[in-house]
Amino acid sequence: MATQESAAPLRIIFADDAGDSRTIAAFASLSVHLDDLEAAKKDLLRFRSALEDDPDPGIPIDASLHAQDLAAGRGRHVYRPGLLGGARDAHLAHCRGVIRRGLEAVAGIPRARVTAVYRETDDYGRDRPALQRAWLARINAELAASDEYGVVMVDGDGTEVSLIDAYHDLPERDRRIKGVPLFASARINYFLQAADLLAYAAYQSVAKRPEREFMWDWFGAALPWADGPCAL
Repeated sequence: MATQESAAPLRIIFADDAGDSRTIAAFASLSVHLDDLEAAKKDLLRFRSALEDDPDPGIPIDASLHAQDLAAGRGRHVYRPGLLGGARDAHLAHCRGVIRRGLEAVAGIPRARVTAVYRETDDYGRDRPALQRAWLARINAELAASDEYGVVMVDGDGTEVSLIDAYHDLPERDRRIKGVPLFASARINYFLQAADLLAYAAYQSVAKRPEREFMWDWFGAALPWADGPCAL
């Protein structure tokens, strides 16, 4: 069995969550074949280089991207308090456009898989971990269907154990996720930053908040082949 596993294709699955902490929980992941990881990194580096070279918003290549901040035009390298009127509106459009450009960069990654799930709830504390369990089971089933294995990486410091608990809840039979989910800082990981953009865009496509109407269709338009967003 160990020989079969070592010979099977391996995917690295980068994931992040989104939601309003009250009524909707969302989770999204970017799955990259290990053989494509270097090419995918170059794709994301080209995207980041283009942002740095673009005078507006002019985000440095080593700066962390957060979709929520970009959509609101806030945060380091993005917030411009001196802009007024049309100049401010134009800058805000550029910032928001970074999210769309990021989704398009993900769409160009070879053999990438994107999965997005959500759950509407009246008990966020209960249903967010339940959604994580359902998402992880869905990823495990996808890997089994393609006869692959996967390693899951999420943004965080490891103090949130619900995803680790979800891993242990997976049945032993045909478990395709190798080891417990790994935690890393999205601040220095382009793939986790991409997962942040995916999760936020998927959430907005479901929540349809009026103040984010400009991006209601961005997830589906950029990633028509994605799995989701699906209600679980």
